Amino acid sequence: AMLPRLKKILRIVFISANVLTILLYLMACLVPFINSGKSWFIAMLGLVFPLLFVLMTGFLIYWIFRRSGWAFVCLAALLLSWKQVSVMFSFHLPGKFKEAKSTQTLRILTWNLSNWGGSNRSDGKKADYEEEMTEVIRKSNADVLCLQEYVYLKEKKVRDTIPAALQKSGYKYSYFVQTHYTYRIYKSTIITAVAIISKYPMVDTAHFFYNYDDFAEPIIYADVKVNDKTIRVFSNHLQSVMFEDHHYRALHNLKDPTKASIADSKAVAYRLRNAYVKRAGQAELINKKVKESPYPVVVCGDFNDVPNSYSYFTAKGNLQDAFLKKGSGFGKTLRILSPTLRIDYILADKRFDITQYHKMEVPYSDHYPILADLEFTKD
Repeated sequence: AMLPRLKKILRIVFISANVLTILLYLMACLVPFINSGKSWFIAMLGLVFPLLFVLMTGFLIYWIFRRSGWAFVCLAALLLSWKQVSVMFSFHLPGKFKEAKSTQTLRILTWNLSNWGGSNRSDGKKADYEEEMTEVIRKSNADVLCLQEYVYLKEKKVRDTIPAALQKSGYKYSYFVQTHYTYRIYKSTIITAVAIISKYPMVDTAHFFYNYDDFAEPIIYADVKVNDKTIRVFSNHLQSVMFEDHHYRALHNLKDPTKASIADSKAVAYRLRNAYVKRAGQAELINKKVKESPYPVVVCGDFNDVPNSYSYFTAKGNLQDAFLKKGSGFGKTLRILSPTLRIDYILADKRFDITQYHKMEVPYSDHYPILADLEFTKD
């Protein structure tokens, strides 16, 4: 009599696990509608949404084989989540990127430079990858660059200047806005900035700091005159989690239950929660500024959040996501951690046709540069 009883217990455990997964999955589907500052538990579910999706699909397949009514429950939950699934994954085959472009095409590149990859260089030859990275940018042949974590030294003469290699390639116009904080390295003060650099003239620029004194870089925009049209290009860097080395160690420890501590989990959760609260407000400000624009807009930058997030859906509003239009797969833009972390975006006005999207897998920064080709729709 032992076996049937064991089978029954296993079935109950399995169904309970399925019900729990369905509940978490449906909660994760509320992400776009619930301000992540108010409910950070739901916001965190957005982070593991791809995992929950895989679990749900697994349960569905299992119940189909068992010919059980539970299959319908799983299927219903998956259908309800279409909005989330559609932003998590791009259902195109990877195509070959065409370097050449017509004069009608506006090519936009966005890249979080991680201070020119300074923390990643350990061969001792140079302090950072500025040379290599400017070469990547030059070769991309982009017309407008949106750069975050752009570093310059205060004491040097190069403050608001475009790197010489880029100037030679026709990047003549720029707008730099520095962040509120500075940190000292040796004797020179290093300042990070968010920047827009362009081959086309800028007719106007503006920046907005958030209403608290923090490490967030401001939202900036430049009105770029392309041929006979004006386009408002935004460059943003939303609140990062600000993990220090010990938080990464804590994250690593959480994978190993014997080392994980409550304090570790709390430290990580606090940082995540704090960042969610801030990003929610920042995304709302972007949404507002986009609506106020008299020109077609392109919003670029490092959102520090996955597509299954309140910040993404809020900042995106009615814009089109270049990756979803022309990219393929999960499109991860963060070189480290998980294979599903797409946190850098190019969002374009509906008045554009997005003709290409490309991610350059270069090793210098923590982020990959991404670019998109836009053309005005024939109206």
